[in-house]
Parts: sequence; C-alpha cells; structure tokens
Amino acid sequence: MNFELPKKLEDFLFVFLFVVSILFGGLFWTAGQKIQREIPEAAVSKPINPLEKDIEEMVKGYPIERMAKYISTKDRKTAAFMIGVAKKESNWGKFTPKLDGEECYNFWGYRGQSGRITKSGYTCFDSPRKAVNAVAARMGELIEENDLDTPEKMVVWKCGWNCDGHSPESVSKWIADVGYYFNKINNRSIN
Repeated sequence: MNFELPKKLEDFLFVFLFVVSILFGGLFWTAGQKIQREIPEAAVSKPINPLEKDIEEMVKGYPIERMAKYISTKDRKTAAFMIGVAKKESNWGKFTPKLDGEECYNFWGYRGQSGRITKSGYTCFDSPRKAVNAVAARMGELIEENDLDTPEKMVVWKCGWNCDGHSPESVSKWIADVGYYFNKINNRSIN
C-alpha cells in the first residue's frame, strides 16, 4: 500500500516543521546568550598577572578593587603610587568627589584638565578605566620627567611644588601613609 499525502498537506507540514525548527533554534540561541551573560567574570579563566594579584589581595572589599585590572597594566612604581595615594586621598574609593550625585571615579584627589569638574575642582571621569589611565599618565609623567620616585618626592601630589601652606605634620603623615602602601606594592618581588 502506497501512502501519499495530499500536496497541500505536505506543503503545510513542511512549513510547520520549518517554523518549529526556527523557533527552537531561536530559543536555544537566546538561552545560550542568557547563560553567557550570567557567567560571572571570575568564572572565566584568564591569566592574572602577579601585580594584579597583589593589588586585588590588598584592596579586597574596597571600591578600588574593580580598578585593579587596569592599575596592574601600569608599571609597578606607578601602580604602587596609585594604590598608596588612593588609600590616603579616598580610603580606596570610599570617600570620593561626586558631580550632581554621580560617581567621578576620582580616588586620587586628581585635579586635571577635563570638561567635567566638581565645584571643589576635582576631575570627574566617565569610567574607572579612564580614571586609571589619566591618573597613571600624570603620575608616570611626574616619575619619569621629574624623578619623583619616592613618596617623599611625590608629596607634590598633595601640595604642589611648595608645601608651605600645609603643616609639617600633615605633610609627614601623607608621606608615611602613602609610603606604607607604596612600599608594599613596589617592593614586592614578582612571583
């Protein structure tokens, strides 16, 4: 016995199966995208450089932790200053300038040229990465061009080229506090 479907029914079944397969394909693709978005960044294996590991361990639980991956791409001395100065100026991001209630990502008390400046004169950055890049560039410039390679010399970050307007105690405290964290990062041997 030969069983043949009428042509219209055959066409209908073909179209039906085609539509169902597209729907299932779309569902699987959507589910895959959702799963991919939900995988935490930490679950994705990526090589971590020793400097990033040192920084992440030190700043764990502070807002600056999310900047560790950017800071660790800078040379060790610049990264060490960024960690030391950020600890002193903002407690690693706990106390930062805001612009119209919005986070400025300025953990260093940076006052550079920018279109976005707070009323108190601090630079506002659009993202953590932009903040790190701008501050690292300025610190790197101070280190390289002016030989400011110790916390004692980098005190210009606090008071400019002349500390006469600051008490000797506050200057000494800034140097000691920045120096403590600077030395923990800068003097750490690379694993």
